[in-house]
Amino acid sequence: MKPPRRWFDRKFELGLGAAAAPEFLERLRRTPLRLAEAVRGLPPEILTRRPEGKWSIQENAGHLFDLESLWDRRLDDYDAGAVELHPADLENRKTHEAAHNDGPISGILADFSAVRGRIVERLARMSPAELARTALHPRLRQPMSVVDLCFFVAEHDDHHLRTIEELRSLFAEH
Repeated sequence: MKPPRRWFDRKFELGLGAAAAPEFLERLRRTPLRLAEAVRGLPPEILTRRPEGKWSIQENAGHLFDLESLWDRRLDDYDAGAVELHPADLENRKTHEAAHNDGPISGILADFSAVRGRIVERLARMSPAELARTALHPRLRQPMSVVDLCFFVAEHDDHHLRTIEELRSLFAEH
């Protein structure tokens, strides 16, 4: 398996305007459907298989759900006028401790879809001025607007969806 591009090695062009919000909101809105499609028809032994000590397909899906609380908290940061956004747990302890492989994928998909839906609706209610608010991203050390955050989350979604597709292909070969 070709090693996926490390998320933490990515660089981002930020400074996106409110006019870009609809595109990113649509990407964010579609992620639960794309995730469900990516895992459709896979048996539990494939969903939970861990290649070379890396996360399984199901753990990648669970990780997307795990981070919804961070994205929501960061929206609270913008509402509160925070100078800096809440930091992510760079060790991903929540995902490592969640035991996502122990339950059915249907639970992860339902939980993720519900939470993501609430966050997208929250974003959709924001005015252009609210979408343009900025705060410092703690890891990137760059100002990030709400629209930039939407882009960042959509890119993170795509990163894990690509990983899931790569794992699906890998396991289909064996």
